[in-house]
Amino acid sequence: MQSLTEVKAGNECTIKWMFGSPQALDIMNQHDIREGSTIHVFLQGRDSMIIGKDSVRLAIGNEIAERIKV
Repeated sequence: MQSLTEVKAGNECTIKWMFGSPQALDIMNQHDIREGSTIHVFLQGRDSMIIGKDSVRLAIGNEIAERIKV
């Protein structure tokens, strides 16, 4: 198991577990991104990344991505 920040752009992965602020988790749940979801990493920048599932794209900071294990 590794942190989402360690996944290279262009790869798909399955979320094993995640934790963080209720607001961040609520937004991700609204877009059907939760434990067990397969997501695609589109872009990985210095302090943020863009992930997606189906037609949804989310920009998240690395501090949130560190708390998502895949």
